[in-house]
Amino acid sequence: MQQVSESDKEIAAIILVVGLFIVFSKAIYENALNERLTLYNLFHPVKKITARERLFILNFLKPFYDLTPLQRKEFLVRFAWFKSKKHFVFYGNIENKKEIKAYVAASAVLLTLGLRNYRFEKSIKRVIVYPSKYYSKISKNHHVGEYNPRLRTLVFSAESLKDGFEIPNDNINLGIHEVAHALMIETFKKNNFEAKRFQFGLAKVKELFDDESFSFRLSESSYFRDYGKTNFVEFFAVATENFVETPSQFKRDFPNLYEIVKRMLNLDLNDTSWQIKNSP
Repeated sequence: MQQVSESDKEIAAIILVVGLFIVFSKAIYENALNERLTLYNLFHPVKKITARERLFILNFLKPFYDLTPLQRKEFLVRFAWFKSKKHFVFYGNIENKKEIKAYVAASAVLLTLGLRNYRFEKSIKRVIVYPSKYYSKISKNHHVGEYNPRLRTLVFSAESLKDGFEIPNDNINLGIHEVAHALMIETFKKNNFEAKRFQFGLAKVKELFDDESFSFRLSESSYFRDYGKTNFVEFFAVATENFVETPSQFKRDFPNLYEIVKRMLNLDLNDTSWQIKNSP
């Protein structure tokens, strides 16, 4: 029987150590560093927007027409960044994946167009898309969309996501709605000026929502859909849908609330002279 030499044992030990190092390094990269390295462009460069993508944005995103040239330019830069940097996972038979990515990216960029922080580093790590209504193991119910703050994940039904942009003024937009939830988490406990301004505005919205006279106005008005009356968190998300899709009516019917949301987002879609004051 051939004996194993000391040198062979040393080589085997080295191979074992190297193997374990590779395994642990891969685990650390995938669970801790992957997102940061992706965000900062070491392995995942931003892919430029094609002429076809630009045309698609013009066709489906009505608010894009209301932006100033400066805002349009900034929108396209951020759109390309979000689409390139965020991890999309598709389940089932979804043929229009590029279009779905565009709907999600447009939702995220539009709500943060007036903010310096548009990367959602704290709140959005991945986007999961199903073909249509799906069953959530967490809530034990069927959904068309949701935001999971613990997993930093947006989940959408591709069908409902598309429907949200089909009618640009019905105040139902799944992409905007779920991104609004993520934005609430993104600004939470941050100390910079715009995050504090956002959280201050959020407190003002809650103050309005809890006010009896305002609640009466909501009950008498059909402008905000009933789902927004469920609780304060859903009300804010619904209000952002209205802010994006029917800003003129919003400003006319609920001027105080409109002013609060406008300052939170540092954006006014009613005013074409409104510039991106905090753009980097």
